[in-house]
Amino acid sequence: MKLRLFVVLVSLLAACSSPNVWTPEAQQWGQFNIHIETRPDVIRQGMNEFMVIVNRKGKTYIPDLLVKIRTSSSQWTQAMPDGALGIYRRALLVNDMKHDQLYVRLSYHGKEGALTFDLFPENTASQ
Repeated sequence: MKLRLFVVLVSLLAACSSPNVWTPEAQQWGQFNIHIETRPDVIRQGMNEFMVIVNRKGKTYIPDLLVKIRTSSSQWTQAMPDGALGIYRRALLVNDMKHDQLYVRLSYHGKEGALTFDLFPENTASQ
């Protein structure tokens, strides 16, 4: 019975997911693995929520990590940690559906770094 329920739930989740969802590949900064997700899953023009997900060697909580983000259409702002999950969230404006990117600044124990994530698959194809 439990197996049947599990199969039904997995099938429902697969049916509800969008086949057109694209996310950029994760990037490394020092010991950290960083990837992003958005809400909605498919970015639209206007406000979108960005989640910067940071972990290192399986650890999701990294105290003292500061994450600031912006898009090509917005200003730098601090992404707020979502508890001790290693997720940093912020809603930002996206205006240019073909060229906007997400810029991420990280600060940890005196070290600073910057990463850029393409928001649309067409951007990576042209590079």
